Amino acid sequence: MVIGTEMAGFTVAGVLLDLVVFGTMPWFTVGFTLLGLAAAFMHLVKMVKPKPPPPGAGS
Repeated sequence: MVIGTEMAGFTVAGVLLDLVVFGTMPWFTVGFTLLGLAAAFMHLVKMVKPKPPPPGAGS
């Protein structure tokens, strides 16, 4: 859920910046979409990495 929210949130923020603040369609939308995609992939990699065992486990 976090990954999808990040991707959508960054895209919506880019659209709002383009339409309301700067009027530079589509540059902020494209940039923030790519930024959201990168953030989502970083979270995905963190989720997939194996976690180290807690100290003292398995002894």
